[in-house]
Amino acid sequence: MITRRRAQAALVAVACATAALLIPTLASAHDGRYAENGELLTALGVWSIDAPGLAIVIVVGGLYAWGYYRLRRDSPNFHFPRWHAWSFSAGWLFMLIGLMSPVDTYSDDLFWMHMIQHVMITMIVAPLMLLGAPATLALRAASPRVRATYFIPFLNSRLVRALTWPPSAILLYIASVWSWHWPDAYDAAIASEAVHFVEHGVFLFGAVLLWWLVIGVDATRLRPHHVWRCALLVVAILQNIALGLILINVGEAVYDTYATAAAVREWGPDALLDQRIGAGIMWVPGSMMFALAIVVTVYFWAEREGFKDRRNDAVRDMQIRVHGEIPTLGPRPGEQ
Repeated sequence: MITRRRAQAALVAVACATAALLIPTLASAHDGRYAENGELLTALGVWSIDAPGLAIVIVVGGLYAWGYYRLRRDSPNFHFPRWHAWSFSAGWLFMLIGLMSPVDTYSDDLFWMHMIQHVMITMIVAPLMLLGAPATLALRAASPRVRATYFIPFLNSRLVRALTWPPSAILLYIASVWSWHWPDAYDAAIASEAVHFVEHGVFLFGAVLLWWLVIGVDATRLRPHHVWRCALLVVAILQNIALGLILINVGEAVYDTYATAAAVREWGPDALLDQRIGAGIMWVPGSMMFALAIVVTVYFWAEREGFKDRRNDAVRDMQIRVHGEIPTLGPRPGEQ
């Protein structure tokens, strides 16, 4: 009973904190107005509050912390390294930076700043969040009834299997990136906070599907072999480069919002140069993150194969000690 009361008090506290954060939304969240200047010291001091995003970060982070507490309390012997929690916390910290720092404040004025925001969500937040093993934590921290009634059926549902089928995952990721870089959709996201919020949600969803297949922390029967993980990452790199090249080589600014912003402000690059800088950020740092993931995947693939070889050698040595010879699968001496 005491535990239940504490949980209820914690939920009330989270709800009150969320409501308090939602109050200053109109006053402090960025509203698409052009920043006054681009001086570095001034830009570093301009922070904003994205109340809906902040509320989600607090709620999800709170649920993760609550699950981690329950796991340590109820299953202290279960192997769940602390680096999982640190990874998840780091991912959510980067999410807060992307939503509230000058990166977000200036994302309405500079395309390349908006691109940094997108790279942070898809290349940093999503993989760090999955390195936190949230599915494993949820399964272990939930009660047996909740686990058997909701979590396990959902994770084994046709919907999840369809979404995490490798061709579906990579196609959804590519669609999430390319669809929101269509000029009309991109301009709509800048003009409306609600659409901007949906844009970020779609980016995170597509990235989570892709990285879920690559990371390999949460146990699942749907994760592909290391070869196919590398193939998914190569496709992700190629589509990244293709979109970056299109935005670099086009001869005019394709986003009216940033063309208007460049015409109004007296600082910063012109609209076309701004677009090319953003495309370069998508091309180079974005592709580097996927390339790093390929290197790490190949490393763990080699480690796995080395472990299998060492295991086979150990089994063979044991058979020699027990039987005095290595069992063979071929014909016995004298047999045809």
